[in-house]
Amino acid sequence: MSGVIDALAAHPSCDVLRKAELDDWLARNPRALLFFIGDRPEGLDVTVVVRELATSYGGRLRVGLIDQRDEAALMTRFGVVVMPAVVYMRDGQPTELVARMRDWPVFSQAADRLLEDAVPAPLNGGNA
Repeated sequence: MSGVIDALAAHPSCDVLRKAELDDWLARNPRALLFFIGDRPEGLDVTVVVRELATSYGGRLRVGLIDQRDEAALMTRFGVVVMPAVVYMRDGQPTELVARMRDWPVFSQAADRLLEDAVPAPLNGGNA
């Protein structure tokens, strides 16, 4: 892994996830982000953003860094078409998806909505 990915993986609010453990992890983490890094260079930029989200929202949401060996097998399940992608999860269900590198407010406002008590809208297909 690169140093940026290693730093995210070592963050106290982050877990590196394999496909076999994902459902149990989601059951234990009602508000979470799933991060599909992919193999594009911008994945490292999004890694920095995800690490900042983990820090800024410390303890209120967990980050699941999907092991790159399992990304392809999980993409369809979570509506991921383009990587890197951050899938915002509430009670085991995807509520929003942000694909590729975007401005900070796109990521942080989606996190704010995730942490609100209101019932979320259906999944936003932000794969554009």
